[in-house]
Amino acid sequence: MRRLLVLAGVVSLLVLGPLAVFAQDSTPEAESEAIAGDVTRTIPAYVFPYDSDGLNASLTVTANVNGVCGFESLATPGRPDAWDCLAGDNQVYDPCFENPFAPQGTADAPGEVACMTSPFANDVVLLTLTEPLDRDKEAPSNANADAWNLPWGLELTGGERCLLLDDIDVVLAGEAVHYDCADGGTILGSVDRRLPLWTVIYLADGETVTTLADVAIAWS
Repeated sequence: MRRLLVLAGVVSLLVLGPLAVFAQDSTPEAESEAIAGDVTRTIPAYVFPYDSDGLNASLTVTANVNGVCGFESLATPGRPDAWDCLAGDNQVYDPCFENPFAPQGTADAPGEVACMTSPFANDVVLLTLTEPLDRDKEAPSNANADAWNLPWGLELTGGERCLLLDDIDVVLAGEAVHYDCADGGTILGSVDRRLPLWTVIYLADGETVTTLADVAIAWS
């Protein structure tokens, strides 16, 4: 049986402006409290770490590193402002987002990007570029094609928050596990987008039977 909760004010959010504000200015608790009625359609949401004043004030910088960004983001494919980056210690950061308000980087001042591990977290790593961004991005050499075109994060109508996996190592009931959820559950297979309200096959932690779950918010 589907568990349906609400996302109050979703229509007004779509009309009034970008969901970047929704992504960065509200806490996870506030977003949960916003769920109050029947969800009729999945809301696409986009993470933008920067605003016209610089890094969004709601974000906490946990580290400053140097590195290069030369690949398309696997976590947020299709976004031209998102990158797969490599720091000087060979640590991979994906996705890292450009500052759309900053001037384009040059050889003397390549710029910086903000790297995040999840659309649900407020932590960010600032990566200072050692080379300007190359607009002719390469596709990640180790990218799993099945994971492309999937949202970076999903918030289900039951409140579960699920993050796209970097690699697909597990197959259950013939379906690849693309998402791990904060409550210990998993999502099998792809996201069904044929209707305005998207659905996924959800397997709760400790359960052996899957359920069809509705997607309230899809983050890119």
